[in-house]
Amino acid sequence: MFQTIDNLKARLDALRPLPENTVKSLHEALVVEWTYHSNAIEGNTLTLKETKVVLEGITVGGKSMREHFDEK
Repeated sequence: MFQTIDNLKARLDALRPLPENTVKSLHEALVVEWTYHSNAIEGNTLTLKETKVVLEGITVGGKSMREHFDEK
């Protein structure tokens, strides 16, 4: 498994520096993932897609305001 990780890291390093838009997209995706998993641990029932929508400023029908405010 460590060899696989080392190989993937080497492939990533060969692509550096990454284009600015790629870095931005990766950062945005990670923020959504981190937020979703952090809130899920605390009992929030929003799905990953719903979390993304809430972070974009849109409310999700059928979800409590508490769940919406957990995201921010």
